[in-house]
Amino acid sequence: MKKIFLFGVVFLLAGFFVFAGGSNQQKTGSPGAEQVTVKYAFWGSPEALGVEADIISAFEAQNTGIKIEPVVSGFGDYHTKLLTMIAGGSAPDVMRISTQYLPDFVNSKGLRDIDKMARERNYDLTKYYKEGLLDCSIDGVLYGLPWGTAPIYMIMNMTMFEEAGIPLPSYDWTFDDFLEIAKKISSGTGADRKYGFAMEIQSDLYPIYPYIWANGGNLLDGSRKNFQLDQPSSYEAIQKIAGLYQGSYMPPETLITGTQTASVPTWIINNKVAMFQGTAAVVLMLQNAGVKFAVYPLPSGKATSHTTVVKSNTTSISMGTKYPEEAWKFCIFARGDEGESLYTKAKRVPPSIDDEKYWDLYLDADKYPKNIKEVTGLIFEKYGNLAPVRRGYLELEQLLTPLMQNILLGQVTAEQGLKDIRPRAQAILDKNN
Repeated sequence: MKKIFLFGVVFLLAGFFVFAGGSNQQKTGSPGAEQVTVKYAFWGSPEALGVEADIISAFEAQNTGIKIEPVVSGFGDYHTKLLTMIAGGSAPDVMRISTQYLPDFVNSKGLRDIDKMARERNYDLTKYYKEGLLDCSIDGVLYGLPWGTAPIYMIMNMTMFEEAGIPLPSYDWTFDDFLEIAKKISSGTGADRKYGFAMEIQSDLYPIYPYIWANGGNLLDGSRKNFQLDQPSSYEAIQKIAGLYQGSYMPPETLITGTQTASVPTWIINNKVAMFQGTAAVVLMLQNAGVKFAVYPLPSGKATSHTTVVKSNTTSISMGTKYPEEAWKFCIFARGDEGESLYTKAKRVPPSIDDEKYWDLYLDADKYPKNIKEVTGLIFEKYGNLAPVRRGYLELEQLLTPLMQNILLGQVTAEQGLKDIRPRAQAILDKNN
């Protein structure tokens, strides 16, 4: 009953941080107290929260002197809230961070050097996929143990492909192939309309990157100091996606009101959307709904096949924690064998540790997608790319995301909008160099 209450409170309070649990039973005390409380911040949908409770319960059973206090929020403004807490000296002891925002957290001087902590404690970091270690590092320093290292897949609704008589493409499909399929598979009118593709740009730019990369463009230049979305190779790709939206090949509601783990997956479950970029959370939701689907790399371009975003998240330790040893102990539990086994068995995320036993726990022969292990390996090897993150990325993303929505809505062309916003975008980069 306690576990149900612990996580049920979070959603009654709709997106606010909650220091959940019975405060009368928790002793926060000094480092020398009999029991200490370690605050652990993370985001999650309802489907994801049960495994977090399981991990906390398992850890507390083995470490009776440490109490874990969850600090939970929806993803949308989670990182902004954390940065505010760090600035105010009230940061959680352990926190999950999506890596596109990691440079801003490092710049805040709010995170401990995990490389150093691992060396001092002889902790083996080589067990993690190299993609995760790279994505969780800034300037060669690791600032968190990898969690959820995985691609952002293209979700392919196999039922809709079969009903339309369109075969699934090869893994080497191109941007042009994608555009053709999205248009060809769309059919019907009004409430019966079926759409070839859906995209949600609510709080991040990750969904648009694959098409920019496929067209030879990028957010930043090679030095990551100069804005590049106002270049033809970038804005032309964005305009092509806008053409799908404006041509009714994408459902209008998903751009305006969608959220990544609720709106579009529901459209896929109802066989209204054929293709959508989805994280492991979307995969879990579709599995639970019994959807017949495959996961794919994102379409390639003429110059590159590295168009699928591969990202990780960190499990990081606050620089300001009063309990670094207890925080470290929980961190390596959550990101060690016990935590990884619970996460993969619950299908929360694909493995971040390079060991077949975790894939054995994650895979389910009775559920789709049947090809997720194969495709994940291919993306790591051939199709993956890391997002061009750097200091100031959070502010840059907050500037650009509304513009991307306006471009899709047809309120401004990609060329004009991106050329107009360039001075403001470059100013953000310059002040954070």
